[in-house]
Amino acid sequence: MGCTQSTQQHEEDLSVTERVMGGRRGIDKSERIHSKSEKEKIAAKRSKALAQAAGAGNNDKTPPKLNDAGHLVAEEVVKRVMGSVQSKETILGDVKSGNGEDLIRVRYAALTQRGYYPDDPHKENQDDYYICGSKFGAGEGDAFFAVFDGHGDKGHDCARFAKKRLPSILAAKIKKQRAALNAKKIKTMTENKQEKPKNAFHPSSWPYLDEKQYKDVSRQAHIQCNNELHDEKKVKDFISGTTAISVGFHAGRMTVSNVGDSRAVLGYRVGGVGLEGTPAEEEKKEISSEGDSELVDATGVKYEPGSIIAIPLSDDQTPYRRDERKRLEKAGARIRTIDQLEGRKPIDENVDDFNLGVDIDEEGDMPRVYCQDHNYPGTAFSRSLGDSIAEDIGVNGEPEILTKRVTKGDEILVIASDGVFEFLTNQRMIDICAACDDPLHACTKLLEASYEQWLNYELRTDDITCIVLFLQSGKADDVAEVSRIMNKAQNGPKSPKMKTISSGLEQLDSK
Repeated sequence: MGCTQSTQQHEEDLSVTERVMGGRRGIDKSERIHSKSEKEKIAAKRSKALAQAAGAGNNDKTPPKLNDAGHLVAEEVVKRVMGSVQSKETILGDVKSGNGEDLIRVRYAALTQRGYYPDDPHKENQDDYYICGSKFGAGEGDAFFAVFDGHGDKGHDCARFAKKRLPSILAAKIKKQRAALNAKKIKTMTENKQEKPKNAFHPSSWPYLDEKQYKDVSRQAHIQCNNELHDEKKVKDFISGTTAISVGFHAGRMTVSNVGDSRAVLGYRVGGVGLEGTPAEEEKKEISSEGDSELVDATGVKYEPGSIIAIPLSDDQTPYRRDERKRLEKAGARIRTIDQLEGRKPIDENVDDFNLGVDIDEEGDMPRVYCQDHNYPGTAFSRSLGDSIAEDIGVNGEPEILTKRVTKGDEILVIASDGVFEFLTNQRMIDICAACDDPLHACTKLLEASYEQWLNYELRTDDITCIVLFLQSGKADDVAEVSRIMNKAQNGPKSPKMKTISSGLEQLDSK
């Protein structure tokens, strides 16, 4: 097992490795800022890099304006932001039931900010997002939200391809499956000589998919999209690809499908009562704080009613995860950090797990995926759409899928690329959103906080993309389900080189 490629591709090994390494995330601890003197050196390095970039073919483009610290001035940052101009509203859930508790009121917005790379100041934004706020897959109360984070030379092409094809494939599969269920239902009614309802063949009358059926079509859609990307001649995915994190709303449930290391995080209000709670809701709050309804994590910590906590709905697929390392190694991959690859540190097969979303990697030398006999592809993630060279060693497009019924306590949902959470914990993201009055405001604040942290830690800033949803549901909370999802998050031992940054509820750091 291992990577296979042509003779010409063998000759490009060194350039392949260099491009992949310089592509997506902080790759070397020397890029991290640790002292004031380093910051002064960085400013000079940025100026030199800009001059070199201009001399290398960027003469037709005006270099961005920088301040004395070597950062983009405010007007340059604003130019790099695109997305929603205002928050939008939609009604999701079982709209045909006639029961108000089955409806989900959703407000949403999205923003993306192009990154800044000193050695390539005009680099395209490789992030993309997709929003269908209603009637996704012919379902009146259905919606689909997704973020794609491209990487490699053609990462932007891969992200755009996935944005175009994944929702289209999934919608078609959902529609086909529901139509088949409806045909079966009508056939049974005919055999039993039952009267057919009006509009029996209209999509609004079709049965919903159950949890397993929706997961199955989502899995099929991701695999098909990945195969189509491999076959697409106009998009070179040999050493390029994209993550895909999505949330589909169907039949009152949200289904999170994840490929790669982008992330979906839920802001859950313990007790299910927000700031606008009615007297009846206050009574429910008192009841929910008693006995078996208490929310308790795996360590026995109880959460205070009324507090809002961050619950990850996806699990970053990276070599930090023990289960992913084993899967990759079984497929023939080597797992190494760059320091290990270059002989600066001894090889240690037992990479420590840590809780992504609670821990922040300050050094930036994460374990990467390599072929046995070659120093490529060097991916910092263990799954993706694209990256055909890495598929032989286990980097595939198989999604991990989680489903949760939307209930009263589900107030905030953040779907984001790692440009947002590289230096922000899950709880910090939710705290920022909870302090905002609408989703667009929350998106703006997330971009500002993320950008500020990138400037503190690195020479560059990554592309930053987020979709924020504010949810309102009348459905009663299922505390057992919330506890199961919350405690399903990775709880491996923390690496000694990692620093845990606390924000909001301190009990999250106990995981």
